[in-house]
Amino acid sequence: MSLKVGKIYEWKTLVANHTQFAAMLPSYLASYIGFSSRLDPIVIESVMVTMNSYNTCPYCTGLHGQLARMSGLSEPDPSDPHVVYAKTFALESGRGGDVEAAHAKLVGVIGAAKAKAVRALCWALLWGKTTGNSINAARDKFLTLKITRVTLIDLFVLAYYGPLFIVIGLLNAALTIMPVIPKWASAALGVVLWVPQALNILP
Repeated sequence: MSLKVGKIYEWKTLVANHTQFAAMLPSYLASYIGFSSRLDPIVIESVMVTMNSYNTCPYCTGLHGQLARMSGLSEPDPSDPHVVYAKTFALESGRGGDVEAAHAKLVGVIGAAKAKAVRALCWALLWGKTTGNSINAARDKFLTLKITRVTLIDLFVLAYYGPLFIVIGLLNAALTIMPVIPKWASAALGVVLWVPQALNILP
């Protein structure tokens, strides 16, 4: 079975992406505060917005739309090497020869440490948007009283991931009143957002 991720999860892709994102957590954090891998907030949000433009998720749209605005980003530059890689990653669900070739090319442009951080950001968004869409699909079955269509994976994503995405939804609303912030504050906010994700993924 292919591990290319669709709009919502199947068990195999859920387990594979959860495991892969867990492995990427240190590099994900390093994209904000790493000595040699720290990325500019505009670069980070360019990657996140690009990733979310494929199989878009409302939670990610809200969160990274606001974080992009707060960083000073208007639109990602499609010729930016980080964005080019993120697009390939999104189209191929982070897997396959095209993604590996794109990553090798990115390493040649920005170095291995920063390229690893970009890859971790892409995994974070791939996990986040597919999880968010899976939560909404499961929730909608209950809201429309289609109880007989509820599956075990629906119950799992609601119980395990649901609380985290409620927090993200509330944060989205709070960030709408925030102004553009300096780079150090963007990095600090990235670390704060990393913590609940890590706590939710690692168990």
